[in-house]
Amino acid sequence: MTHKIKGTAENWESGELGLDTKHAQRVSEEEAAAVEKATGLNMQLISIRMPADLLRVLKEIAKYRGIGYQPMIRDLLDRWAVGEIKTILNERLEDAKKRESEQQASTPLVGDLRHTA
Repeated sequence: MTHKIKGTAENWESGELGLDTKHAQRVSEEEAAAVEKATGLNMQLISIRMPADLLRVLKEIAKYRGIGYQPMIRDLLDRWAVGEIKTILNERLEDAKKRESEQQASTPLVGDLRHTA
């Protein structure tokens, strides 16, 4: 006889329900597409190799924070990408300001005697 756990919100939140991989089932492509459409996400399945120790640490961090490691990694990558884009845009802005300053310094004034001879 199997022990059935009552399906309460508390049992789901505590992880008593939903964490046993022997009951996990792969969803169909149609179901996955419907979830993505409903959530407004456009997800792309990828495969990535990373050091096993790093993955273990990321999983431990996610477990400590009470979240799944894959959503946490997506969040980490999203935060890094946003920060990196800001850094790149700031660098490009500084470069543009520098070029503009150099151009203004080298542009002859109207009536500049250096260019009338």
